[in-house]
Amino acid sequence: MEVSLIERDEKGVTIKVKGEDISVLNILQHEIAKYESVDIVGVAQRHYLIPEYEFRVSMKHEGDDPFKIVEEAVGNVLKVVRSMKEEVSSIVSSSSNNNNSNSSSRGNGNGSK
Repeated sequence: MEVSLIERDEKGVTIKVKGEDISVLNILQHEIAKYESVDIVGVAQRHYLIPEYEFRVSMKHEGDDPFKIVEEAVGNVLKVVRSMKEEVSSIVSSSSNNNNSNSSSRGNGNGSK
C-alpha cells in the first residue's frame, strides 16, 4: 500500500491510497464518520480501471487535526479486526476439536467400533 498527501487545508486533508482495495477505506470511512468533530469523510475512485483512491476528511472546525482522527480511527479498526481474529480462531479451534472427537468415535470406517 502506498499512501501520499494530496492536499491539506484549514479544515481537512485529502490522501491518495494506491495498491489497496477500497474495502479497507470503506471500513476506515465508517469509523471516522462516528467522530463528532468530523464534518465530511469520503472515499472516491477517480477511474474504475486505476486502483487509486482519494480519501478526504473534513473537520467541522478549523484547528481540529484530521490526521489525529485518522490515526485514532485506524487504531480502533485494528482493535476490531484483532478481536474478530481471536473470535474466528476460537471458533476454528473449537470446530477442529469437535471434528477430531467425532472422527475418533466413528471407529475404523468399516462399520465396526
